[in-house]
Amino acid sequence: MNAEFPSLSDVFRLTFAEPVEWLSGEQQRSQPVQWVVTSPGEVQRSDVLLLPAEHASTELLQQAASRQAAAVVLLGPALPGDLEIPPGLPVARVSGRENLASAQRMMLTALINQRAALVERGVRIHTQLSALEAEGAGLEGLAKAMTEICGRGVLIQDKRGGILAACASAELEPVWEQVLETLRPLGSLPEPLLDRKKAGRNAEAIYQEVPGGLKRLVMPITVAGMARGYLSLITRQEHLDELDRLVVWHGSMICATDMSRHKAVREMKKRLGGDLLAAILEESLAPRDAALWVQNMGLELDQAHVVLRFAWEGQNTPSRRRLETLVNTEVANLRLRVIVSPMASEVICICQVPPDDSRAGPAVELAKAVIAQGKREYPQVPVRCGVGSPAAEIGSWRISFRQAGQALEMARRLKEDRPLYYPDLSIYRLLLQIEHNPELIAFQEETLGPLLAQENHQELLRTLEAYFKHNGNLTQTAEALYVHRNTLLYRMERIASILNQDLDDPETRLALQLALYIHRMGQPGGRPRQ
Repeated sequence: MNAEFPSLSDVFRLTFAEPVEWLSGEQQRSQPVQWVVTSPGEVQRSDVLLLPAEHASTELLQQAASRQAAAVVLLGPALPGDLEIPPGLPVARVSGRENLASAQRMMLTALINQRAALVERGVRIHTQLSALEAEGAGLEGLAKAMTEICGRGVLIQDKRGGILAACASAELEPVWEQVLETLRPLGSLPEPLLDRKKAGRNAEAIYQEVPGGLKRLVMPITVAGMARGYLSLITRQEHLDELDRLVVWHGSMICATDMSRHKAVREMKKRLGGDLLAAILEESLAPRDAALWVQNMGLELDQAHVVLRFAWEGQNTPSRRRLETLVNTEVANLRLRVIVSPMASEVICICQVPPDDSRAGPAVELAKAVIAQGKREYPQVPVRCGVGSPAAEIGSWRISFRQAGQALEMARRLKEDRPLYYPDLSIYRLLLQIEHNPELIAFQEETLGPLLAQENHQELLRTLEAYFKHNGNLTQTAEALYVHRNTLLYRMERIASILNQDLDDPETRLALQLALYIHRMGQPGGRPRQ
């Protein structure tokens, strides 16, 4: 935009907030413009003629062409049906209701004083985006508006690279998914933006060329001096210009406002959710008050609700807040209705499920997604999860909460990399109720003690578990253990000899299986049978 005479494209970009539709001659958009007039009789070589669209005629266009106008711009949505455009004349239309005198003034400002035009355009961009944010258009609405203003692809990411909103430009539409995959990783950002504190202190737009012929202008979205996300304008055909810098600058500020507002709403909902959960667990709410509160939190009373309890496992774990972020991210991805609340070292989630879904499908899928994402981000620190039974009434949330706690405890003991659903705990549900009874440990010692005293007891225990899992079928058991059938027979005979028991006796089998369950509860690494 710094040539002696700006091009048609430059002037249009600084002048019009609405997209410019080329009716003819788009390939000539780079030719210079010397002046802007509103009367065909005033047109001189390389001038732009502005006309109300409804007043356009073939004769006026021919007159402009004969005077070698740089272009004719028609303002307004209506066009005469019999309009014929002379060959070689660039004609564009702006379908919004731009005032003719105002459009001429802005175009002349762009011609005479580009800096003043940029300032004025920036004010208009900020006003437009602020109005959208105030109306609740969200980041998706802001991304779409920015694409319409500058004609670039727009990508809004959170601080971890997750895509919050995206809008493809016409040129990038066919390859938009590939573009998003290329730019999704945080490692694709320019090096100065990788440190979020420094990026927040020195907020500036950075030009970057990306593999695949892409050009990107990226700006940190700064909240309280910290980069909380990133706004990118993307193209592959043109250089990014001053209008793009205006859009990314003002856009990042409005995105920051939107993100701050939504964060404040989330924090308030989290506090309300925590208060609601505590009140229900303590039975300090009247049923009617509890019902009103639940509805205000976005849940439906005619649906069932399931409690999930998440926790990190091990030493030097990430923060509980990070776990909460994992849960909220997957809730958004799956579009579930939930209440999420931190409690001590856990994150509690109340998930709405269909009342006829006895397997709590949406809740279990959420748990699987959180565990999987946690494993991707922190492969050395697993997430454990327990899932309670569906509660048909608010008063039953306490039961689902307690069940989820028991399932979480078993997930920790058994080192489960999958969520444990309380109804699937089988015999563990009973054993948890009496695990501190001395008779339970005595029973295990009397039943399995001689086997546990052997040096190779782990191998013998695995053999016995596989034998019971396959209902005593020696062929299936040998295949599961990857051993020869004769090897399995030898082991089974040895187990029977050590225990001095008849493994074909039904009561002996029941006692041994029960003792194995008790042993797994106290020995990490076991797995409940399905």
